[in-house]
Amino acid sequence: MFPQPSLKNIPLSSIKTTPNWNLHPFLDDTPSLSLKQSFAESGILHPPIVQAAEDGTFDLICGRKRLYALKHHCQQNSSPCLILPPTLTPSAVFLYVLTDQQLNGPLSPIETAFFLKCCLNKMTEQEVNDYFLPRLGHGGHKNQTSILHQLISLTTLDNKTQQLVHQGLIVDKIAFEFLSLSAEDRLTLSSLFELLQPGTGKQKRILTLSRELAFRSRSTISLLLGEPEFKQILGHTEMNLPQKTHFLLDLLQKKSYPRSSDAEQIFKDRVRRLNLPAHYELTHSLNFEKDEVFLTITFPDLEKCEQVWLRKKDLYE
Repeated sequence: MFPQPSLKNIPLSSIKTTPNWNLHPFLDDTPSLSLKQSFAESGILHPPIVQAAEDGTFDLICGRKRLYALKHHCQQNSSPCLILPPTLTPSAVFLYVLTDQQLNGPLSPIETAFFLKCCLNKMTEQEVNDYFLPRLGHGGHKNQTSILHQLISLTTLDNKTQQLVHQGLIVDKIAFEFLSLSAEDRLTLSSLFELLQPGTGKQKRILTLSRELAFRSRSTISLLLGEPEFKQILGHTEMNLPQKTHFLLDLLQKKSYPRSSDAEQIFKDRVRRLNLPAHYELTHSLNFEKDEVFLTITFPDLEKCEQVWLRKKDLYE
């Protein structure tokens, strides 16, 4: 059983901050407005967690924003803190870190990455694999070490991209693909996703199409998206964000498959000349990969469909 922590009032000047336990190096320590308001109305309900050091000082384990708020907004010189014994094992301390963070909800992919990186500074890979990966929803895999290092690789992303991943504006699958991009292209796409806030599927399509186009033209994603056609879409003052995303993807698609775009226009013109009834729809295979077309007829109900089908069936028999 772990040695028990104690709750005591200690001088804030005796608390030292180090990067050893920090899951948010991509964020500053300024507390949110809601935290300031909570402190003003109710005081500190969730005290910082510290660990006693041999020299009588304390290492901050959890609560950087809380500590900042106490010092700079509440003008306090001391505060109650949960004090962990100095003899506590690293795995036990990290369990406090994880539990404290999970009080706010599941860890973001970036928080997970920095948590595991901090763990590896004080624990072996096998210990982290066995003890913490299952607690983070990554247990049961054959190659745990590979997953561990894949997750930690997100800590090499630039600060801006890390913030957007933390906020959920860039999904983790896309974040992993960002690792293969140049710093300039990564920054360009990060800024684009921050502006448009597209969903997962659209993020994937924008990344895939722009990367393929840039590779084909021996250019960069930054230069591609900096072309006048794209800048005109993004700077349009009357389009909303979903419209900008739609037209951006449409332009990327046309540039990626120019022949398909020409064929699409020809197809639409020919269908228009057929003057089909409103409940008829004629479509083609994806990117005209095949010559076949599909005629869809919409009926108000099954009974009407049966009537029409029986008449058509008699004609063919």
